[in-house]
Amino acid sequence: MNHFKKNLDKVIEKMLLAFESIIALITTVVLVVLLVVYLFHVFSNPGYFLQSDSVYIFLQKILNIVVGLEFVKLLMHMTPANILEVLIMALARHIVVGHGDALSNMVSILCIVALFATKRFLIPRAELHIELENDVLNEQHHHRAPQNSKPMQPQKEEKDTQG
Repeated sequence: MNHFKKNLDKVIEKMLLAFESIIALITTVVLVVLLVVYLFHVFSNPGYFLQSDSVYIFLQKILNIVVGLEFVKLLMHMTPANILEVLIMALARHIVVGHGDALSNMVSILCIVALFATKRFLIPRAELHIELENDVLNEQHHHRAPQNSKPMQPQKEEKDTQG
């Protein structure tokens, strides 16, 4: 019964990872389509940037797509660095295109500073690199490992006793 539960857990985990990948793929496709449609709209309308709010609307839409792409990256690789990048991008978008007052902007800026400080001082660089390398190695091993392979044993060197 315990063996069955372990196998079931592995199957459920693989299904969840597959669903995350499918959601990330769908989100990426939608974001790229929205970007292409919006850019087509902008460049097919010769007077687009002559309108009063055109730059604001352009920045708002482009930054929404950038935050969405950062979110997809977060879905694919859940690391502290990616989490902080998504939060920083969302706050930066809020500052650039938000209609907040000075206090709201100051709080957002302080939050960005705190996130950068967290990334710089509280998450060791070695840990970030190891985490990213482990994710890459796990994906490579998962996709390339033969089914019935045994781990290779290091070969021992024979010592030359005839000095």
